[in-house]
Amino acid sequence: MRHPALQAKPLEAIYLLVVALAMVWATGAAADTDKSESLQYLQQLRTQNVKRLQEIDETLQKTVETSRAKDLEKSLITLKAAKHEHLLREELLNRLIFQVDTRFGGGDLRAFLGGTFNKMAAIDATSANESGLLKFFKYCSEAIQGLPEKNENVLAFVEGYMNRSVTDPILPQVYLAQRNYTNGSDSEAGAPMTREEAGAIANERTAEAPVEVKAN
Repeated sequence: MRHPALQAKPLEAIYLLVVALAMVWATGAAADTDKSESLQYLQQLRTQNVKRLQEIDETLQKTVETSRAKDLEKSLITLKAAKHEHLLREELLNRLIFQVDTRFGGGDLRAFLGGTFNKMAAIDATSANESGLLKFFKYCSEAIQGLPEKNENVLAFVEGYMNRSVTDPILPQVYLAQRNYTNGSDSEAGAPMTREEAGAIANERTAEAPVEVKAN
């Protein structure tokens, strides 16, 4: 007959194995959750940006249909600039979503994004079809690396930088000094063009006299 101590060892080994497997599963689940949350955040930003583009297109169409010839050019310049900005944001978000989806396995998102933006800047610098995002990629990489707080929501930080301008981004040190976000989870909105803003611009260009447009 086996000694009781010897009989207990297999049970102890099984218990330790179960605990180890549970820890591995928990670690993997946490990584998947971080990745999933990051993708969801970026996809929501992309959805909002698509809506902005649709609104600008609608305003462009209305402006062309209703504006007088002498007022058309100024209106188109403003609206086309807004569309160009949001098209660049769309490309930025598409590329960022791809990077997070295919290369981020969970963990330090701040370090991942800092390195990823820097790599995308290098790729754009040597590409035959430069996207217009090189400066933003490089600036954003440097800004992320210069973040003093370790617990900041880095995606909210990137969102705030993007909302300032992708076409003509401000310098990283200027953005860091202004701290264009409210806290670690919410970014401060920049100045993307809304339907009301685009409509107000069109009205100002087409009306015979200045018209005050009040936001609802």
